[in-house]
Formats: sequence, C-alpha cells, structure tokens
Amino acid sequence: MFTSCFFVIPNSNATQTVKISEPTHRLFDGVFFNDELAQKLTPTGSLGQVVYLNTFGVNNWLVDPATIDEIIAMSNGYGIADGSAPSGQELAKSWLTQFVKVTKNKKVTPITYGNPSSFWANEIMPDQIEYLNGRSKIRLETLLNRSVQEVGSNEAVKQKFNKVSLSVLKYGQRQIDLLSTVLEKTQLEENQLRLSQLLNPNLEEQLFLDLLKDYDKSISVMRNKLNIKNTKFTVTSSKEELPITVGNDFDQVVKLKLSSRAMNGKVSVAQIKDIELAAKSKNQVLLPIEVFAAGDSRLLVQLTNLENKPVGYPVYINLKLSVISPVTTWITTAAAVLLIIAALVQSVRRVRRRS
Repeated sequence: MFTSCFFVIPNSNATQTVKISEPTHRLFDGVFFNDELAQKLTPTGSLGQVVYLNTFGVNNWLVDPATIDEIIAMSNGYGIADGSAPSGQELAKSWLTQFVKVTKNKKVTPITYGNPSSFWANEIMPDQIEYLNGRSKIRLETLLNRSVQEVGSNEAVKQKFNKVSLSVLKYGQRQIDLLSTVLEKTQLEENQLRLSQLLNPNLEEQLFLDLLKDYDKSISVMRNKLNIKNTKFTVTSSKEELPITVGNDFDQVVKLKLSSRAMNGKVSVAQIKDIELAAKSKNQVLLPIEVFAAGDSRLLVQLTNLENKPVGYPVYINLKLSVISPVTTWITTAAAVLLIIAALVQSVRRVRRRS
C-alpha cells in the first residue's frame, strides 16, 4: 500500500512547513481505482491529521495541485472501478473547507503537478516543466481564490524504471510534443499532467505498471484524434483523384499536410496542398494518382504538421488497378505494329525466293 507524502519541516524561526502530496488514486479517465483516499481524508487519516490537528504553527504549506484536484473530483461525486459504493464525497468537501480555512493568510507554495522526480522530469520532459509549474500555481490560486507563491520544493528521489517503462514514458512525451506543433497546449494538458503524475517516486511499482498501461492507451486515443480513414479503392481510369477522409476530433482548428507514397511502380501519387480541418470535423481531400500498370498496389498515407513531421497514425490504402494505362496501350500497340512489320518482311522474302 502506498503512503501519503507529507511531513513537517522545522526551521530556525520555529515555524513549520507542511508538505501535502498523495500519489494518484485515479485512472486516466477520472475513475478512482480504489476508495483509499476517502479514508485518508478523515480527521484521523494521514491527510486529515495535517489540516485538522496542530495547524497553528504551520506558516508554509507545500501543496501538490494534483492531490487537490483529486480531492475536488471526489467532492463532486465519483465512481470506483470495481463498482463499489464510494464513501468520500462529504469527507472531501469537509477536508477542502478545512484546508482553505487553515491556509488563510498563510504562505502556500505549490509543487510541480503530481510531485514528479526532478531527475526524471528533466530527463523526459525538460521543456514542459515551466508550463507544468505555471499550471500548478494557477490551479491552487483558483481553489484558494488568492495568490500563492511560485513553485518550489521539487521531489529529489530518483526511482528506477525498466527499459520498457522508460520507452513508454518517452514515447508519450514525444507524441505530446509532436501534436503541440499543430495544437494549443490546453488541448493536450490532461495527458501532460498525467505523465507528470506517473513520475511520482512514491507510486508502488506494480501500481505504476498498471497505471502506465492505462496511460499508454490514453496516448493512443490522443494520437488517433487526428486520423485518416482506412479504406480501399478500385481504380478504373489511368488518372483519378481518390477521396481520402481525414478527421479532427480535437476542439480546435488544425492546419496539416497529407503525405503519401506509392509502395510499387504501378502507380504514382501527387502531393496536395495544405489541409485545414475544423474542430470536431471530418473532411474529404482529393488525392491525384496516375496508373501505369494493372494489378494491386498500396499507398502509405500520413498526416504531418506544416514542417512535415508526422502526427497521428499512418494508414495503408489498398488499390485494385483495373485499367490499361496509356503507357501499357502504347507498348501493346507498338508490339502489334512490330509483329505486322515482321510478317510483311517475311512475306516479301518468300516472294523473292519464289522469283
């Protein structure tokens, strides 16, 4: 069982600093995987004691906004993955009321969202730390309805990740970075915040592995929000424009390119102009092709940003080429002409021999 990360730090001025941080209790979709957080919010629970008991001397509160977000979610009503009845809504409401009360006129310092290991945060998402810290500050200010300090007190512990886990974490950040070239950060914020939570060194190993699988699925969902419909075509003309359906499931207009490549020499494909997709929309773009020979072929089609970096998943489009192209016709005609000429030459030779 994982434990809360909170402690009291005495200093030379006899003041106390309390740190409040709890590893996540939720899956990516917001469903709680257990109800342990409810018990920790009771007056005798690990999180309850720090706000209900002996708070008079506490002058600095180090607070993880991710923990506050989960308590707020619990206070609004929540479900548990196994279907059991939740017990923490009123406990969460009371805890939040008490937290606001005891921190009034006191120094509140947010920590980086999710309390990630500073080593792994710098290793996996160095370009996102400033953004995460900014969001952490805003979220606490919204809750308390007042200003708070700049982010401080990063987690120094470096937990161990195996190669597979580290690969998944880096892959998730790479996909967020690629999509951020065509989208505002707010569209990807939940995935970014979740990654930060997974870097919390206080997560138990097995729980971390389970949550990592859940997160990997969420990255696939995110990546597939910019998509190309997988389809196939029967082509009956030497030159055609294939209607390719592309979709944007984000809440924002995006500007993209459509990259395409023929997988054999039976067909060639032309590049098309930039695409603009409205939010939550699907659209058809016409992809010009030219056929050189009958048979089967495939196109590899990929959405990219305006700098030709891939976003979304690539798709293979199967083609059945039921057409005799002009080149094939020319070759066939030329062969027929050659056969006629050869027959005429042979006839002339026979006449000469008889003469």
